Amino acid sequence: MREGTHHGIRQFYKMAFKKRFKVSDESVNDYGFWIQTSGLSLDQANRNCPAYFNHRTWEVPLGHWEDIKAEPNGEIHATIVIEGLNAQEKEYIAKIENGDIKGASIGVDPLTWTDESLLLKPGQSRPTLIKGELFEISLAPLPGNKNALALRKGNTIQLTSEEMSFIPSLNILHMKGIALKLGLPETATEQQIIDSITAVQLKAANAEIMRSHIEGEAAKSLTGEAEKNLFVELSKTNITQALSFLSLNKKAEVVADPVVVATGAATEKTVKVTDLIKPGVGLKKVDTAEGKDTFDYLQKHNPVELARIRKEDYAQYVQLAKEYSNGVRYKG
Repeated sequence: MREGTHHGIRQFYKMAFKKRFKVSDESVNDYGFWIQTSGLSLDQANRNCPAYFNHRTWEVPLGHWEDIKAEPNGEIHATIVIEGLNAQEKEYIAKIENGDIKGASIGVDPLTWTDESLLLKPGQSRPTLIKGELFEISLAPLPGNKNALALRKGNTIQLTSEEMSFIPSLNILHMKGIALKLGLPETATEQQIIDSITAVQLKAANAEIMRSHIEGEAAKSLTGEAEKNLFVELSKTNITQALSFLSLNKKAEVVADPVVVATGAATEKTVKVTDLIKPGVGLKKVDTAEGKDTFDYLQKHNPVELARIRKEDYAQYVQLAKEYSNGVRYKG
């Protein structure tokens, strides 16, 4: 090859037009689905990715794409390269530079769809594409890539705006089942289902935090296994009473021993809570008719009496709470 030819090639590549585009993201498109970027293979495209206009793959490419990368936020960015050697290519370059063409659109070979509920997004009406292969990228006059997505059906490029039948629909029966499982009517909207799933996830996370906190408080504040187990079990059904139990039973309590006081040998002695919750110790029945002396009945129907028992006969109060944690309920 002559020296002048090498010089011409160097000059040619210096003149090539380049511009960086956002070509895809994980938003729901106008056709009711979204593409999970992590499942989209870019290997083939990075080896060879022609640039077309609006997916007209039957035409001569106007250029090619390079440096195609998936970003942490789910966007895919790529750089278009146009040689600008003829009038048509120069026209495309001018349209990009003056803002007439602002968007780009990917061509994808769809491999795996899913109607997994945790992947549903507001406004979604078709399954999520979780696996596919990017094979071309086109310039698109409409920014945001909302109306020019192309999928490959066999060896044919299929514009989604022209044909939707080959894209699967969401399993409506599956959606109804999810709604009913969440306690919603089967007519619940997608947004209501998604909101309910979010609430369930949040509740589960909060429950785990509360469980860890309760076990930590029991280990820190209570000495005996009986007190710890009672506190944990009581917290599962009545957290207010459990916290009251905890505040009243931290470590050992100091109470006056009338025998010791009478003899003058000492003024106080330490009594552990485990001594107080032995079955039958100090238990005074309030109203045995139909089990109205239970913790369950008193907290619901006679909280004043329950407060009096806690203040005047704490041993009885602890016994009632222990029975409640073991499943004793008012059966009247």
